[in-house]
Amino acid sequence: MWRTIGYRRWFSWRTSKLPRLHIMTILFISTVFLEECIPKVIAQNTPASRSRSSRPPQEFAIEPADRTAIVGKPAVLPCRVLNKAGTLQWTRDGFGLGSDRELRGFPRYTMVGSDDEGDFSLQINSVSLEDDAMFQCQVGASDGVAGIRSRNAAFTVYVPPEPPKIVQGDFLRTTAGMTVELTCESHAGKPPAELTWLDGEGNVVTDDIEYTTQLLGDNKRANAALKWTLTPRREHDGKTFTCRSENPALTQPLHARISLEVKYPPEITLKVSSDKIMEGDNVKFTCEAVANPADVNIKWQRNDEVIAGDHSTTYTISRVTREYNKDTISCEVSNAVGTTKSTHTLNVLYGPVFRSTIENVAADIGSEVTLSCDVDGNPKPDTVWTFEGSDAVLSTQSKLVIPQLTLDRAGRYTCRATVVGFPEISTDVLVFIKGPPRVRSDPVQYGMEGEVVKLQCVIASVPPPTRILWSRNSQHVDIDNNDGYEIVEETIAGGVKNILIIHNADEDDFGQYNCSVWNAFGQDSMLILLKKQKSLPMLIILAGVIGGIVFIVSVTIVIILCLRRKSVIKDEDYGSEKKTKQSDSASSGDSDFKAEIRTASSLSNNEHDRSWEENSDRAQDNIFKYNPNDYPETNFPPKPA
Repeated sequence: MWRTIGYRRWFSWRTSKLPRLHIMTILFISTVFLEECIPKVIAQNTPASRSRSSRPPQEFAIEPADRTAIVGKPAVLPCRVLNKAGTLQWTRDGFGLGSDRELRGFPRYTMVGSDDEGDFSLQINSVSLEDDAMFQCQVGASDGVAGIRSRNAAFTVYVPPEPPKIVQGDFLRTTAGMTVELTCESHAGKPPAELTWLDGEGNVVTDDIEYTTQLLGDNKRANAALKWTLTPRREHDGKTFTCRSENPALTQPLHARISLEVKYPPEITLKVSSDKIMEGDNVKFTCEAVANPADVNIKWQRNDEVIAGDHSTTYTISRVTREYNKDTISCEVSNAVGTTKSTHTLNVLYGPVFRSTIENVAADIGSEVTLSCDVDGNPKPDTVWTFEGSDAVLSTQSKLVIPQLTLDRAGRYTCRATVVGFPEISTDVLVFIKGPPRVRSDPVQYGMEGEVVKLQCVIASVPPPTRILWSRNSQHVDIDNNDGYEIVEETIAGGVKNILIIHNADEDDFGQYNCSVWNAFGQDSMLILLKKQKSLPMLIILAGVIGGIVFIVSVTIVIILCLRRKSVIKDEDYGSEKKTKQSDSASSGDSDFKAEIRTASSLSNNEHDRSWEENSDRAQDNIFKYNPNDYPETNFPPKPA
């Protein structure tokens, strides 16, 4: 005991020399020290310390736990003690709040409960930011019972942030393709506000987002900012974007909004009247453009060349031709922002056509021969080669190769080309074997005195003749002196037709002529006899003409009467009677008419005789494997009646 009294005297002497504020601090610390330490010293020097205390230990029935609270709201930190013996107090961040229940130094704090229940819970009225601290419930030692301390309870205070604001305001005018930054800020929240951008459809934006926070001077609250880097497009025009702010202190989110006006160049939809364009169709193009500003200028182009004078939203090609196939039709639309162009490539379907004429081929026996069939069409034509009218397909390629030409392989080859939906086309090419020429004319030909007479020398020659000579009575027919002779030559398949024309033929011009021909492989000739043909009497000619006129008039009358008659039976009887009469007159008239035709021209070939071709040795000697009928028709003057 004396030690305690001595200590107190020494402490009183020392404190008399200190300032009053320091004395109060020392007294507070000393009180805690004396309450906890001196009893322990006394207990150690008393007889009771030599034996264990009989009182039960102090313990917490309920300890304070971590919790949160919203600024301005009340809160309670629980603390219930069993077997309380010492003095109980609460500490905040290690500083004691006092041991009486009223806690007069802290008007918002009160220890609620009853001593009997050992309940010393700390009630905080109107939580403030300074309450954001670590709280602990402590009970001091007493009468040999050890003091106890609760766990540290983190008391977190939530502060609602200020309403969010968008730095760029509530309206932004921009241009498509130009990058803009939209920044949303929310200040003084604890914790910092959770910010979210929502697009015009209400979807959360996750790309190109940057979130930042900045701690304020109280080291408790913070400002939050969310930046969205955006490249506006046409679909953003007229949309409203929303910034959403959330915080545990808020019962519902806060919002800020901004509307966009996006100026953009025209966006084009180019439509074609039909997906399938056939040659001859009318093709209509429609150019639909959406733009801001909407004042646009339209230009149509074909193969990138402007179509003059057409600035409407439609363009029509009337009766499109195959020349348009693979051409490009473009619609170019411009406004104050920019220019946009949309292009369509035409796919015109058209039937097959030969790009060039297929020439006949002359080749040596044993040589290789290539036949080409160049066909254009869309889609690509299917090509087949056949031989001599057979259905057997030799090739489906555009080129046909005959590796070794023989007599059996010389002849008529046919190229057929087809495109689905269009008529088939075909062309023939003749393959000849080179050899000496052959004259294939009628050995007897006719003409009329005083008229123009034509002698025809038909020549089969592969290669073409190098020389053709007409002679009479072993003398060359002189056409250079203009003695009334003229020679005309026509090209035919596999040869030529050489015609000797005699103007105003007289008696001496009739007789025998020789047609001789040469080529690189040999020579041939033929004697051709020109006979005089008598003209029919003028009376017969007139009768034929009159008969023809009567026949035509009769037929006309019958047609008119048949149309007017209603009775089928009478029509048939009448028609039968008329036809009987007309057939009689027609028979005589037709006979006269034919006679007139026979005698009217020395060039008529209606009744010429080809028996010479079937019986002569020349007709059997055919180096081309053809009958003369395979070649263009040869016209000879008719025989006399």
